Amino acid sequence: MTVLESFNLHPTAVDHPPKAYRDWQARARKLIDPLLDLMEEGRADLPIEGQASDHDANADRLESYARPLLLFAHWRYSLDVYSESADISLSEKMESWFIKGLLAGTDPESKHFWGYAANFHQHSVEMGLMVIGLELSRNWLWDNLSTPERDRVLAWLESDVGNGHHWNNHMFFGIFVMEFLLKENRGRSSYRSVIDRWFEELEGMYHGEGWFMDGMNQAFDFYNAYAWHFYSIWWMLLYGEHDTERCKRWGAYTTEFLNEYIHFFAASGEHPAFGRSITYRFNATAPFGLAQLAGISDLDPALARTICDRNLDFFLDKPIFQSQGCLSLGWYDEFKEMVETYSCGGSTYWAAKAFGPLLLKPEDPFWKEETKRLPSEQSDFSRAYRIPCLITRSTDGDVEIVNAGSQIASVNTRFGPYKWGNLSYRSGFGFLIGVDKNHCPLDSGLTAENKNDDFVYGRHYTAPIAIKDDHMACLYSLGQKFEQFQVSVETHMWWRAGWHLVVHQFISKQATMLRHGGYALSCDKPEALQVDRTSTSYAFASNGERNVALQSIYGYERFGSFDRLTESDGSRQHIQAPYHSLTVLERKVGRETGFLVSLDWAGVDREDGSAWSTQSLEAGSWRLDHPKLGSWEIQNEILPDLS
Repeated sequence: MTVLESFNLHPTAVDHPPKAYRDWQARARKLIDPLLDLMEEGRADLPIEGQASDHDANADRLESYARPLLLFAHWRYSLDVYSESADISLSEKMESWFIKGLLAGTDPESKHFWGYAANFHQHSVEMGLMVIGLELSRNWLWDNLSTPERDRVLAWLESDVGNGHHWNNHMFFGIFVMEFLLKENRGRSSYRSVIDRWFEELEGMYHGEGWFMDGMNQAFDFYNAYAWHFYSIWWMLLYGEHDTERCKRWGAYTTEFLNEYIHFFAASGEHPAFGRSITYRFNATAPFGLAQLAGISDLDPALARTICDRNLDFFLDKPIFQSQGCLSLGWYDEFKEMVETYSCGGSTYWAAKAFGPLLLKPEDPFWKEETKRLPSEQSDFSRAYRIPCLITRSTDGDVEIVNAGSQIASVNTRFGPYKWGNLSYRSGFGFLIGVDKNHCPLDSGLTAENKNDDFVYGRHYTAPIAIKDDHMACLYSLGQKFEQFQVSVETHMWWRAGWHLVVHQFISKQATMLRHGGYALSCDKPEALQVDRTSTSYAFASNGERNVALQSIYGYERFGSFDRLTESDGSRQHIQAPYHSLTVLERKVGRETGFLVSLDWAGVDREDGSAWSTQSLEAGSWRLDHPKLGSWEIQNEILPDLS
């Protein structure tokens, strides 16, 4: 018996479920309601507004079915626990559409046929996802199909057998399809050998501390949560009886990961925008509910639910819905330009993974009324993670990811290097995208401009040097191979409260403009922005709620500005709002070496953002003083004598 069977696909109805459980049902329904208006009789897709992906039209059509199905399946499961008449009425209409859509989409003779999978095709992804949806919907969907209807769906799924899957988390999808075929007596004995081989490949991507490198993407980011520690738990729940040792091993990976993952969420519930597919938003909480269900979480259930509650509500309170009422492509709002080329209108419903808590019994400790304070609101902290080369730290309730070495691989530069290339990513502040996918933005890091063609180069491959609770250092180049443009940079960062001390040691092989950008401050209304760059060494900006500052210590010649305050200032770049202010520090260099030193700040309390004074800048030992924060002493052999 699998864990999923033991938790019962036909849950017992209760008269009075906990309020928290009903709240989660209501949140799910808020996302489901707009889909009904898009459900046209006989179709196998939903016309959700949004860009077309770079896959093909059939892949986009299938996404618009499979991903909403997963969301609906979670909500529909909860109705067997508790429902009201309005819920039942909506559910019956949508059940009918999903059943008929599945049969039309898998019928090669239908004009609504999704088409078959193929090598490295997106269909493999959606098929693997659909297997989870079908397993979760057995009592109202799969078990109610006739034998010929099931055979039709299974024949369609068989088109994924033998296909190549991208060497990353995508290998899970091929595993799910073959497991489902075996379970339905449609598989061959060879499938088990392939499943075991693919698991060996996936386990080869495990680097420790609960972290997986996402294969060919060569990145450590939030995919660790909403892919690796989501699909692995579902495999354990559905098919784990085939390999109990593997279940124990993967369960331990998730337990270790979640024990630290709680430090990635701000007091508001927001997690820093970092890595690809951040348009999935509250998908970041995907493992918490499933880990509780599978019995592999060491967390206080009340803390796990508090994180899930706050993260989901943080985004639901934002204008994240498009004109149809469906989830939009974006972060705080609809902003299609920030999403990857593989995304389409239906892609955002990957956020359905956040609704795993609806599979927990109403009496589970997860649903107790008590809530817990998040680590980020209990006290400031800084926690270094050697494997992903990241440091998470909190200050005044915000959480920041200090990025020592998460690599931008050559295969994912097309997704936007700004998603991994910045020195830090902080909740509440976001970042800028490049207006051209080949260009790097200027915030939160050092860039070099090729004066021959105005091309801007940012951080690419990165080798970490130091990953500590109070210090980060890394080595990288600014430049690309085709132009043979190269600036070698060794960057060191220290932090205190909302401040960073940033030291760049550079070796430039050609004339270039070096720029160090502070935080880009966003705003909905440009008139709310107050910017002061009158000083030669200190600049400050405020949007009325949040503030940023940038202070020059050594090596820079002047301030520069890259603001968007009107529609004529170019296209939108900030992921949080249409307008922004960005201050940079600039220096023109030739073939030379040198140091550039600055202080960057972001926060709420203006007094915290006051300028520092330099008391001592001797080799290896610096001391700075602040009118509120006091003395700050930094000792490191990299520090030059600037006295």
